[in-house]
Amino acid sequence: MAKVLTLLKTIRNNWKKSVVGAAAFSYGISYGKQAYDTEQLMRQCCEQVVQYGDGSCLTNIRPRHVTVILNPAAKKRKAKKLFQKYCEPLLHLAGISVTVIDTQSGSHARNTIMNLETPTDAIIVAGGDGTLSDVITGLMRKYEHNLHSAKQCPIGVLPLGNTNTIASIFYRGYEDLIDVHHMIDATMAIVKNSFKSVDAIEIKLLTNDPEDPIKPVYAVGGIEWGAWSDTHARIDKYWYWGSLRKYAAYVFNGYKSNLTWKCNALMKYTNPCKGCSCCYSKDLSYNQFTNSNRRWWHTFLPKQQTFVSDNHVDYSKVVNEDCGIFHEMPISTTQLSIKTENVSVQSMPLLKMTLGPENISYAKFVEKGWKQERDNELPTKLILDAKDIELYPEIMNENQMFYIDREEYELKPIQIRLLPQSVTIFCPELNS
Repeated sequence: MAKVLTLLKTIRNNWKKSVVGAAAFSYGISYGKQAYDTEQLMRQCCEQVVQYGDGSCLTNIRPRHVTVILNPAAKKRKAKKLFQKYCEPLLHLAGISVTVIDTQSGSHARNTIMNLETPTDAIIVAGGDGTLSDVITGLMRKYEHNLHSAKQCPIGVLPLGNTNTIASIFYRGYEDLIDVHHMIDATMAIVKNSFKSVDAIEIKLLTNDPEDPIKPVYAVGGIEWGAWSDTHARIDKYWYWGSLRKYAAYVFNGYKSNLTWKCNALMKYTNPCKGCSCCYSKDLSYNQFTNSNRRWWHTFLPKQQTFVSDNHVDYSKVVNEDCGIFHEMPISTTQLSIKTENVSVQSMPLLKMTLGPENISYAKFVEKGWKQERDNELPTKLILDAKDIELYPEIMNENQMFYIDREEYELKPIQIRLLPQSVTIFCPELNS
């Protein structure tokens, strides 16, 4: 008893050191438990994956090969380390040959895909939304006259970026080891060869230089324009606030005049269409050059890579008089969002356009900005559904920007065209 009283007296007399020691001890216990749980999770997954690698392979079928487009700057430059620790071992255990290409910039990723001649069964994106958009853009540009060929190459999404919109849709939530679980789930989807088709959008300039045309950009998320998007893009400038930087950005930018507080534009749009003779003829014109971009090694691609739609409706006989008819609507708002509907299953492919309030106070701006960062939802309300959109913004100055899958682009008049079910993404069997 005397020893206990002496210990308590020592702790009381040295309470500062005791608090620091207790905090360090608690952190050590928590870190050790997390490391142990991670090791057990990886062990369990490796035991499951090795069954694929030990399986026999016919002599006339070559082993699977995937090309990984890795953004080493993603996840605060931790992407490569995380990939090598959690994803690459599972791919090798499954008997999959892996080629890793480190990207230096967005244009590098696009050019790499466009010039890729090595036979590959899939392209794996190890990064965030920006890297995914660059890879899809490169793939679509490679087969610009034959989008069906682009769909034949499935894309895996390893959530190694700061924002992973598609991954957050496909992978279920966890209470512990969330990032590790998502990386493992994404890798397991590739190993199990489980995939689904998603919508993409094509963004073209309406005013293009014929002598030096700018090629279209493709995305699977959407387009954002406004004050909240501008502020979100500046979050990293407040790095010295640590984990509070995403909240500090709204506090310090809510009163600045260089945000896009007025998104004034004329929008032309067409209504969604389930499918008709007009859509059928357009799709046919894009697929008429089936062999224009083929390479010699395409002959050896596995037959199971061919994705055939279950919809056997003869759209050439369906008439929709409203299809392709543009309607006009002026808009004035603090935030504009145009997104694909890859989240839920719809009866028809469409784009959802949402608008924020026309005017907003500083307090409301900060409040809704914080809510956006917590819930990953923009403070906008649904206005209409559309298929194709032409946006003619009122450009106040040359520094105005809009964002495609969270990547920054100069604000210009653009055409947004929906490409239904045009990209094949690996996803867990639960969501296939």
